[in-house]
Amino acid sequence: MAGLRSFDAFPKTDETHQQRSFKGGLSSVMTYLFLLFMCWTEFGSYFGGYVDQQYKVDGEVRETFQINMDMYVNMPCNLLHINVRDKTMDRKVVSKELSMQNMPFFVPYGTMVNDMKKIATPDLDEILGEAIPAQFRERMDPSVLEASLGSDVTFDGCHIYGSVPVNRVAGELQITAKGWGYQDFEKAPVSEINFSHVINEFSYGDFFPYIDNPLDNTAKISIVDRLMGYLYDTSIVPTVYEKLGAYVDTNQYAVSERQFDQKSTKRGSTTVPGIFFRYDFEPLSISIKDRRLSFIQFIIRLVALLSFVVYIASWTFRMVDLTLITVMGPKWSLRYQPNSDSKGLLER
Repeated sequence: MAGLRSFDAFPKTDETHQQRSFKGGLSSVMTYLFLLFMCWTEFGSYFGGYVDQQYKVDGEVRETFQINMDMYVNMPCNLLHINVRDKTMDRKVVSKELSMQNMPFFVPYGTMVNDMKKIATPDLDEILGEAIPAQFRERMDPSVLEASLGSDVTFDGCHIYGSVPVNRVAGELQITAKGWGYQDFEKAPVSEINFSHVINEFSYGDFFPYIDNPLDNTAKISIVDRLMGYLYDTSIVPTVYEKLGAYVDTNQYAVSERQFDQKSTKRGSTTVPGIFFRYDFEPLSISIKDRRLSFIQFIIRLVALLSFVVYIASWTFRMVDLTLITVMGPKWSLRYQPNSDSKGLLER
């Protein structure tokens, strides 16, 4: 047994006759530091989770949904008609369901005038942080507003705000002048028509006042032609956000816009002055969730990743070392670096 303990089928050189290379040690230290960095990154992603975005066919049946709006129109409220008309040819007069209040028309500071703003897609935490449900404020008494502003202020605009439930089919929200487009007992005079407007808020579904939408804080001002019409074509995508038990069911929408006047001769185009919001629903819905790997999955992923890094590093070291020896000679080896004091085994 004593002989077996000292038996070695692969005899090795005594460590006193070896001199380790500084370059090889440096490469090992760099590899270990990179492994520590990978571990730190993986632990951060494990505790932080990841965002899973899934697209699926919207199979939920909804009969109605609501339109939320807050806007200024440069016309008196008594000259405006607000209707919703959908593909089923169902027409709904929503003027009485919305709050309409006379006001001096103005464009708030920071509003994009005659231009579409660029909307960046917010992340999950931003949506959940801003998804605070609310209702529009109560209607202010016109006499109180007039007293606060003064009697010399001209009330040439209409503040329209509120939420209105409509059928969940493709349709159009129409803001027109009385006697224009629909028959009425009175007709708005041409001199009073001006559909310049400011959109403070326009969204679909539950009202979240702090979520930014494509039409929020935009304005269209007509300077030359008063009989202008404005068409907004929106495409709605139901979207659900979930994280740590929080659940937000809302709607995103994309929008394209067009302006037209009474001289428009395009076949099938609308020539009635007004503001029109067309809406349609995409057949898909988006689910955005915050997910986290299980601990077992995390360990397996971490071991596999670190093993792969070590494997690639070792082969890279060998290939570089072999290339240096072949091209530059043995003294350039990364493994061992002999010096002038080293001697052979028989010379010691």
